[in-house]
Amino acid sequence: MGKYIRFSCFLSLFFIFACSTDKKTERVVVSQKDVSLASPFVLGAGDEINISVWRHDDLGKTVQIDPSGNISLPLAGEMRAADLTVSQLGEQVRLRLSKYIVDPQVNISVSDIQSQKIYVLGEVQSPGSFSLDGKMPVWEAIARAEGFTEDANQESVLLVRNENGFAKITALNLDIRDMLKHGGIKPDSSLRNNDLIYVPPSAIADFERFMVRLYNILSPILSLERGIVMGNDIYRILTGKITRGTVVY
Repeated sequence: MGKYIRFSCFLSLFFIFACSTDKKTERVVVSQKDVSLASPFVLGAGDEINISVWRHDDLGKTVQIDPSGNISLPLAGEMRAADLTVSQLGEQVRLRLSKYIVDPQVNISVSDIQSQKIYVLGEVQSPGSFSLDGKMPVWEAIARAEGFTEDANQESVLLVRNENGFAKITALNLDIRDMLKHGGIKPDSSLRNNDLIYVPPSAIADFERFMVRLYNILSPILSLERGIVMGNDIYRILTGKITRGTVVY
């Protein structure tokens, strides 16, 4: 899908650019659908869940998924909960209890989410990691980090998403004037688990140094295996050739 070039020998280990002059290919790299499609909620280590069984109050329990991804329940015993949806876990519990109870009716709800996180870094007042509670738009994540600093480039906020071992970068235009011009925040602009928002400074003096610093930030958080992929427009934004992201949020 498009041609790829490495922009220098030093950075060739880290970064790959989708620099085709084919406009259709470039749009695929930074498409709205690609960056905003929400994934179904999957349980993970640290999440707290409430389990109840109809007419069997003694089997009800509030448990936290342990670091290995397991929980322990009366009669059902120890079982895997991480990497399952709530309905999948409920079915697993039901099957185990059916050995002891006729047609058990199991209800599971999530009381605390600790496994789903997003990161907001760069030119924000309080950078860090934040719990991802349901559908969270980019603007809410920025607000949790207490907003932009004076040096923030609000027109080219980087959304970084791990896809098949690559960190895929999209530039989002969060300037309030452009948002109002294009109809405001889009309803499907939800973040995904482990998404990283990086707010760059309004001026970048040394592009290669900036990219090395960005890679050093992303690598331990996103567990990158294959490098960073970004559209040609991202390169032009970060080198000052254009000033605004192509996706208006």
